[in-house]
Amino acid sequence: MKGGRKGGIRKDTASRVWKGENDRNNQANTSRHGYWLFLFLQDCLDLPVSNYLKKNIMKKLLLCSVILCALFSAPFVYAGPLADQKLLDFLKKNGALTELQVRDIKQTLDEEEQQTAKKQEAKEAKEVKATYDDGLHFRTNDKSFDIRIGGLIQTDLMLYEPHYPVKNDFDIRRARFFISGRLFRDFNFKFEGELEGASNNRLVDAYVNYEYFPHIKFQIGQFKEPYSLEQLIADKNLVFMERSMGFYLTPSRDVGFMVYGNLLKDSLLYSAGVFNGDGTDATRRSQKNDRQATGRLVLIPFKNFGPSFLKGLQLGGSFSYSDLDTSDFTIDIKTPARTTFFSVKSQTKFNVLEDIDKLHRMNLEMAYAYGPLVIMGEFFKSNYTKLQFTDTEPFDFNLRSWYVSMLCMVTGEQPTLKDGILEGIKPKYNFDANARKWGALGIGFRYEQFAGEKKVYSYLVERGESVRRATSFTVALNWYLNQLMRLSLNYSRTWFTEPLYYGTSPEGIGYYDDRENAWFTRFQLEF
Repeated sequence: MKGGRKGGIRKDTASRVWKGENDRNNQANTSRHGYWLFLFLQDCLDLPVSNYLKKNIMKKLLLCSVILCALFSAPFVYAGPLADQKLLDFLKKNGALTELQVRDIKQTLDEEEQQTAKKQEAKEAKEVKATYDDGLHFRTNDKSFDIRIGGLIQTDLMLYEPHYPVKNDFDIRRARFFISGRLFRDFNFKFEGELEGASNNRLVDAYVNYEYFPHIKFQIGQFKEPYSLEQLIADKNLVFMERSMGFYLTPSRDVGFMVYGNLLKDSLLYSAGVFNGDGTDATRRSQKNDRQATGRLVLIPFKNFGPSFLKGLQLGGSFSYSDLDTSDFTIDIKTPARTTFFSVKSQTKFNVLEDIDKLHRMNLEMAYAYGPLVIMGEFFKSNYTKLQFTDTEPFDFNLRSWYVSMLCMVTGEQPTLKDGILEGIKPKYNFDANARKWGALGIGFRYEQFAGEKKVYSYLVERGESVRRATSFTVALNWYLNQLMRLSLNYSRTWFTEPLYYGTSPEGIGYYDDRENAWFTRFQLEF
């Protein structure tokens, strides 16, 4: 045999010739069969003619003819692994291939099939599919990219007592559109805009976060500061149509950077950030370079041990610290019916704020979810220091508020607290009149109070235009048709320590009242 060839076939030479003469992408299957044919022809040509002329050469040529007929009777058709195996068995049985050669060929074929399978798997993983999973998603099969498109529409009807000089009318409370999703598996983002109203403050959220590490995550952009349980609940998941009076003492949304995460097997939640301190990007006012620091800590003491009925208990607190500029000083507190009853500005009719120092905020919170019941309560306090108007000495003052609320799902759904925040209600059965299924029904109750120091009448507000103390209760009836649609009916009654100016009647008489009664209803659609 030539070249000291062992086993009758020079596999390395055959492989090089085969690889050079065939295109693997377009004729992979034909090349595979051509490789075998080449082996036989090479074997026949290299064998000494004198030894095989009468017996072996004719036998191998006959086998080659059989292979040619099998390969080219239906050109470029590959029958699959089973056909490969049968062909190899046929050639081995007739002495054309040895056991070692069969194993080598099988190994080569297996490697090629594995490579092809991996390429196909990688290709399929990047294919994008549209699906509906709690919203419209466009995601790759491996879920490394996931884009969610959605929105929120809330339409309200406000009804006050007939003698109030306030219009009873319909109102678009929120009309929002958002895009959110995941990029490269570990990066999340959200962009949300407000379409309601004529204000230029259209941008609601615009942020990116990185969530590779479970214990420490990062977020940058415009978003809600980590302060107060009620503030962090999504608008669509609120038990009541409006947040409590204490909400107006929170820092709300701002532009900044935040670090957050879960510790001790998710029983300790933390978040802390640094922000501009003057609200959303469109409302920036402060000329100072000082920033606002805000943080929140939540403890779920019985999450991983203890009696099951205590696993839904969480305790927490928030803080906020900032140096204020006179342009940052504005306070508006509203009732559950959105009536402003306490308002302070940096410039008033008879006074101008010349200087202000710091604002310290603190908050305590408690929440407990068990079965169809969830109870929440919070205390808010804001302390302003060293205010000085044109005709006053520097002074401090504080504002306080608290509430206690409850939601009971009459139809048995179980409210949940996830990552320290109340989630939305998912009805056991969606509304379907044909199937006699009516969705879910929940009843809510909230009692709350706001109070300012007595000195606010001396320095900040005029009696009648603002009231320093208010107490209110609200009853809510929520009908969850499905996870995306909800109909709410709220009734609120608010008492003021002194009569509040509501406006002027058609007869030109100013109207004051120390009570407010209001009915309001809302239809909500999320998509």
